[in-house]
Amino acid sequence: MSLLVWFRRDLRVQDNPALWQAVQDARERAQPLTALYVFDPEGVGGWAPGGASRWYLERSLLSLHETLAGLGVPLKVERGRMTDVVRAFAHKVRIEGVYWNRVIEPGQAALDQSIAQSLRQTGVTVEVFDDDCLLMPEQLRRPNGERYKVFTPFWRRALELLEASPATVRLRPVPAPLDRQLQVDPGMLQSAGIAGRAAWQQKLAHHWMPGEHAALDRWARFFLSGIEDYDHTRDLPGLAATSRLSSALHFGELSAARLFAQCAERLAHETSDAARAGIRRYLAELGWREFGRHVLYGRPDSINRSLDRRFDQPGVWKPDPDGRLLRAWQRGETGIALVDAGMRELWETGWMHNRVRMVVASFLTKNLGIHWREGARWFWDTLVDADLASNTLGWQWVAGCGTDAAPYYRIFNPDTQAERFDPDHLYRSRWLPDGLRPTPIADLKTSRERALSRYRMAVKGEAA
Repeated sequence: MSLLVWFRRDLRVQDNPALWQAVQDARERAQPLTALYVFDPEGVGGWAPGGASRWYLERSLLSLHETLAGLGVPLKVERGRMTDVVRAFAHKVRIEGVYWNRVIEPGQAALDQSIAQSLRQTGVTVEVFDDDCLLMPEQLRRPNGERYKVFTPFWRRALELLEASPATVRLRPVPAPLDRQLQVDPGMLQSAGIAGRAAWQQKLAHHWMPGEHAALDRWARFFLSGIEDYDHTRDLPGLAATSRLSSALHFGELSAARLFAQCAERLAHETSDAARAGIRRYLAELGWREFGRHVLYGRPDSINRSLDRRFDQPGVWKPDPDGRLLRAWQRGETGIALVDAGMRELWETGWMHNRVRMVVASFLTKNLGIHWREGARWFWDTLVDADLASNTLGWQWVAGCGTDAAPYYRIFNPDTQAERFDPDHLYRSRWLPDGLRPTPIADLKTSRERALSRYRMAVKGEAA
């Protein structure tokens, strides 16, 4: 008999509560421990994993495989429906106990309950641990029991709870190795068929090094030398001023609890006003990640439907029957410099600066009038940090139909945004090096007025 730790969005050995307990029990009982990852190509709610995130996932799993081998824990990667694979694997390997960490996504709670019940009926013990959030959704509600719909009171209450129960209680060191050392098998992922072999995917290797060790190194460098300027440089896409850890946080190569705890500890002793402002701003960004998970937990249908149902009325979104406008946006051929630079950065690197994400999203949904789902799906396929909660929250916020959304009349002007946040043309020059600029596919002033008319119809019932 042996034990099993089931990895999902926690591809790390540090601060991993399920792995920590599994290793301790394996040592105490003198039992072998196996790690399992299940790749489900169907995804969640019709959102099959995108190409860029699959590329990142495959390489992150290879890194995890190497690290676990050093701990004496073999990693098995299987393809299929999670319910079927976990049950079958537990039976095949004669598993006595299974350990895993929670994931906050639609359907995951029911999935966990179903798998746990099935395993327990066969005599297998199951231990499930809190993870993926600083505070689990059931821990954070308004005084009247309802879920928060606005970020500021949500984050204020979250900080109060985190002060009372510090994130440090969730931290764990790397487990001590078990008795055996294992060989690393570079081909162990081939049968799972996780990543494709599209040419554009191969470019991502020039920009990313997935895995826990690389993520910890990026975090250490940013925390020591970048976070103190973060408050006033984070909106400047021409500078390397952000942590670029969104993919590491999504796949759990880093624990959000560790980032929060280290920031809180430094904030308690930091004397520099600039550094304190930068740390607070970074903590707020962790808060937005947290908020997205809590919103999605309460409204799982929001991955496909507008949170504000008024925006699902006919006439809010403009038809694009031949897809010409959408394709121009996807290819960075809109004739709007900042939009095109952002879309080309995305295609080349699998990532886009957050300020530019807001601008390109506003242009698609408001100036072009295309439904936010089209943009969300393109980001889902091309972002290495594609995350259902953050992606859904971000697109609905910009489109004006989400919880805590930007007002419908807030429409980003890409040219004004460029003048303000890329005044030296560093960003645009980097991603539009040829200087070519096609004829704009939309007039910013006219399309803005039309968007306001459509949105007034949705929000106020006024005729368009």
